[in-house]
Amino acid sequence: MYSHSHHGITAEHNGADMFVTAHSPGENPLSLAVQRAAQLHGLLLMASDHGAWSLDPVDFDPGTWESLLSLAAWLAHETQVLSELAMVHGQALQAD
Repeated sequence: MYSHSHHGITAEHNGADMFVTAHSPGENPLSLAVQRAAQLHGLLLMASDHGAWSLDPVDFDPGTWESLLSLAAWLAHETQVLSELAMVHGQALQAD
């Protein structure tokens, strides 16, 4: 297995698998979910602004739009997983 860390991000390559993790000291699942939701919101606003006819649109090529949509989907998925973890973590705290 090969591993490399830099600025709180670790990438590990093991055969056909790649794992990328981020160390977020002082954060909890809900705060990270809020950050990802804000990033997703900003990305979608930017995409909307550049796609609106009334705002002198920038003609993104199909590859750029595909990349933007892929990033939006990834942020939405990460937000969902972090939110679910926050919910489970919150339920575990209530049971204590």
